[in-house]
Amino acid sequence: MTTDIVIVSYNDRDILKSCIESIEKNCKNYKIYIEDNNPPNQNNGFTKAVNNGIKKGESPFIWLLNSDAIVVDENTQQALIDQFMYSDRVGIVGSQQIDPENHDLIRHGGTLSMLPGRHKGGYVSMGHCRFPEKQTWVNGASMMIRRKMVNEIGLMDEDLFLLCSDSDYCLTARKNGYEVWYTPYSKVYHRLNASKNVSDWHKKDMEAFMKKWDIKILPDNNLVFGKEFEKLDRFP
Repeated sequence: MTTDIVIVSYNDRDILKSCIESIEKNCKNYKIYIEDNNPPNQNNGFTKAVNNGIKKGESPFIWLLNSDAIVVDENTQQALIDQFMYSDRVGIVGSQQIDPENHDLIRHGGTLSMLPGRHKGGYVSMGHCRFPEKQTWVNGASMMIRRKMVNEIGLMDEDLFLLCSDSDYCLTARKNGYEVWYTPYSKVYHRLNASKNVSDWHKKDMEAFMKKWDIKILPDNNLVFGKEFEKLDRFP
């Protein structure tokens, strides 16, 4: 069974090389679609680049992989595919993400609240995050999606230029009756870097996400969630 692997490249030539080498070493039956947002090409945004990559393939499963993620072993790809066999309503499956410098540290082992985006984590040696589990959303650094679902619900929302498109797509999938899962048997090395610089695009994406899901900020900076978002965010 062939997997389409979609990678967006932007100012990352060295780390992209390492990512591809890890795929070539550990994966089978795949086609890689690298969407190049580097100059002199036009940078149309991360989300649109992902969608362009998705449209180029035709495999039953699409693996969205960050260029700074490293495939750990030969089970990383297959474990994602295996989780889809649980039910034909499984639409999205995310990998366990391990710190590339400390291989005992789990950076992403599922998720907690979506706003602010909080991840489950812990330590491999302590048995944290060791079971597959249904989630409200998963991080898009290593996220596989079912093409049949894409054909039904559409592509990612390109109103979200850079951020939130992964969590938004998980919400959309679940709104349409699909399930989102995390599996610890699929492992990638990924640092989960958080940008300290809030760009205009960060602000625009967050505003677009909040408008879409009817989330409002009160004068005291507390958030009021729309009923649909609150339900989806609370119950996997």
